Amino acid sequence: MERAEIIDSGFSTADSEFPDINIVEGDLVLRFKDWQEVQREVFFSDVVAFKWQTIETFIEGEEYDRSHLIKDSSWLAEHIKQGEVGEQEECKHFKFNFNGNGQLEVICNGFTVKM
Repeated sequence: MERAEIIDSGFSTADSEFPDINIVEGDLVLRFKDWQEVQREVFFSDVVAFKWQTIETFIEGEEYDRSHLIKDSSWLAEHIKQGEVGEQEECKHFKFNFNGNGQLEVICNGFTVKM
């Protein structure tokens, strides 16, 4: 069963502006202004999949305005099953809830926050 684990992503999605999402040479770039009007840039490396939705859906342990690691992800499992992700790879399923604006989900090796 999928469950969400809250993570300290190094940035807050709570009360932020609508994000700008771009993919550049296989890397995902997320830009938005946080609740303090600080411009944030987050780089996701080796992206296998991502999706944005304006509706909000939640699973056990998930909060509407936080960043999460999705444990026992069926979405990640399907990518492994279809051979898009090797079982030995370090890919993880991340989910970022921009309360009121939408949700970003990413399967990738990790992310870094530009300071």
